[in-house]
Amino acid sequence: METVVLSILKKINGDRTIYSLFHLLQGKRSSQTIQDAHLYKITPFFHTYPSVTRAGLENMIDSLKQRGLAEEIAETRVILTGKGEEALEKQLAEYKLPDYLNGWKYHQVTDSFWERVTLLIQVSSNLINHERSFIPVRNKRETLIWVKHYIKQQNEDRYKLAERLYNELISALDNEKTRPDLVVFRLTGFRKIGLTTLQAAEKTGLEPAHYHYEFLNCLHAMFDRVIENEHAYPLLSGLIKKAERSVPLTISTDKTYRLIQRGYTLEEIAAVRNLKQSTIEDHVVEITFSIKDFNIDHYVLHDKRERILLAAQQNSAKKLKQIKEQVADASYFEIRLVMAKYGDMEWN
Repeated sequence: METVVLSILKKINGDRTIYSLFHLLQGKRSSQTIQDAHLYKITPFFHTYPSVTRAGLENMIDSLKQRGLAEEIAETRVILTGKGEEALEKQLAEYKLPDYLNGWKYHQVTDSFWERVTLLIQVSSNLINHERSFIPVRNKRETLIWVKHYIKQQNEDRYKLAERLYNELISALDNEKTRPDLVVFRLTGFRKIGLTTLQAAEKTGLEPAHYHYEFLNCLHAMFDRVIENEHAYPLLSGLIKKAERSVPLTISTDKTYRLIQRGYTLEEIAAVRNLKQSTIEDHVVEITFSIKDFNIDHYVLHDKRERILLAAQQNSAKKLKQIKEQVADASYFEIRLVMAKYGDMEWN
């Protein structure tokens, strides 16, 4: 966990408070958190540790400061020291960050998929062993009903269904850069109870947070493979609702996006939705981050866009105030929009 925190602190480099980390790891779907995640290229960590607490994060930051790995440059804003940079480099050599971790892309999918697949595996395992009396590994009525309906949809005997599921899982989990055992240990089947997160961490000799991130890495790698090759994984693919695979906009932002697609201006959308125009502007920035081909020409004139990009190149692409000082006729909305559109560019 310390490696993750140090990595994020290095990325934001004192531009944001330590609580931006808290909101990122929790997966707070606010415009500020979403924008920061994209601007600082820390989207993989979005909603990857929702159990983090403010007190826990504060204690870790205090520990980093006491050990000389970080220093406070302003209230609740910290940067890594030279010693901290060295410590991070050493830790990354020992605990490489997960290759496939993609919290932003999969945060709406992970929990529901895991609930469905674990229940489906348990039910299939018991059915082929003619065991109809067992305690479901999931007790959410919604999940129980969904899986029961899904099995009926397949319209094939229990043995063929179980074999298909087994083969898809073997193929989807086969990856040299992940550890499938971290997932398999958690599975429940006929007369076999899957391990809890803590039990699996203990069994594999990993610190709990390290286990958690490697587990997510394995699932996200599986999602990549399944979604890219749906025809090869019809069962696993079906466990991910189509709606969950679309661009992960917040509900409110999605409503704004639909109105934009129908030709409404931002002023009209604010009026129709009875929201402040600044809120609608936040939505447009989020849309720009999330939908790569979204055209911002209607909101920022070409000449102004070029001047904003030049100012961003000369300063820090994340410090909007500095850009504003150089491009006085640009609004903060226009600057944020340009940064959202071109923020992935590497500045020299």
